[in-house]
Amino acid sequence: MVVNASGTGLEVPEPVRLCCYLESTGMGGMEASLSTLLGHLDDRYEVTLLGVDLAILTAVAETRPGTRLRLVPPVKGKADVRAIAAHVRAVRDLRPDVLMASMGHLYRAPYAILAGLLNRVPTVAVAHSIMPPAYPFQEVLFGRLFCHLRGLAGVSAWVCEGAERALGLPPGMVTELVNGVPNTNWRGPSASIDLGAALHTPTVGAVGRLAPEKGYDVLIRAMTELPGCCLVLLGEGPERARLTKLARQLGVEDRVELAGWIPSPWTDHFRFDVIAVPSSFEGFGLVAVEALLAGIPVVASRVGGLAEIVHDGETGLLVEPGDPSALAHALRELLTDPARRDVMGRRGRDDALQRFTPAAMASAYEAFLSSAISGHSRHPLSRR
Repeated sequence: MVVNASGTGLEVPEPVRLCCYLESTGMGGMEASLSTLLGHLDDRYEVTLLGVDLAILTAVAETRPGTRLRLVPPVKGKADVRAIAAHVRAVRDLRPDVLMASMGHLYRAPYAILAGLLNRVPTVAVAHSIMPPAYPFQEVLFGRLFCHLRGLAGVSAWVCEGAERALGLPPGMVTELVNGVPNTNWRGPSASIDLGAALHTPTVGAVGRLAPEKGYDVLIRAMTELPGCCLVLLGEGPERARLTKLARQLGVEDRVELAGWIPSPWTDHFRFDVIAVPSSFEGFGLVAVEALLAGIPVVASRVGGLAEIVHDGETGLLVEPGDPSALAHALRELLTDPARRDVMGRRGRDDALQRFTPAAMASAYEAFLSSAISGHSRHPLSRR
């Protein structure tokens, strides 16, 4: 059966067989956002998750009962013919109406895209960040692959503009699909469950994978200029040992707690006075939105999608990345001014409730997918 997609005027099959590809082996913002999307897509979508890690696929699918899972081996390189062939066979067996590849950054998931194209399946890709090419000519090789896509999207204006520059596309040709974030149980500015509450001191929180690009070393260095507050880092990752050692070397280990991974949403477990997001780059900034929804002001690096989420001086403060003193100064401004924090927190929550709803996210994705299925793509290279 073929029908007009609601609000698009485009003819699409019903039900729509959607295959979503993930090459992830860990949970992060991209995986959480896809899970949110699946939970809010229209019932006409029959979803299959295709990926390389069963635990990740299972976790992402929890929001949409009935989602089918298909596991393929990870591709270890261009010479891994068996794994590449497994990707091609999986897409051939599933016969989706559209294949959507989630890319941690622009140059990821090439073999899923290749599998879709070889099987003549309408294929789209969504980039969650931008990183430099990993090897010479990668831009050229991926440009040839992307030229056959029915659609290419990014999760922020920064990602879209970066993809357009990298691939030589005219401005506006990459679709912006902003992530939606589920509403949190806002307890108001007085609620507090954290290390700082136990010590009766203001508390800075940071949430995310303990990885170099998150800038947590900069945050720990900033703590040396904030003697009257505590820091709680929520998350796990390869930087844990180095960050623990750094806190000890700087003499702030008694005021820095690495609390490890906690179940989502973190706002149900911890209440901070301020959230710090000191990333060196960030395609979107899911934690910043979660903090705003919880009524917590954000101090973030002026990079990527973060600069689009945080309204400087209104819902939080923006600082240049990699500068511990600038970060400390901004945190001090808010930690010493509870009234300003409360005003920012309320503004931030109101703003996030308007801009980052899961319903709006699902509607935008449905229009994007319908356009790809019908062949009315905005992506110019797909028509060459």
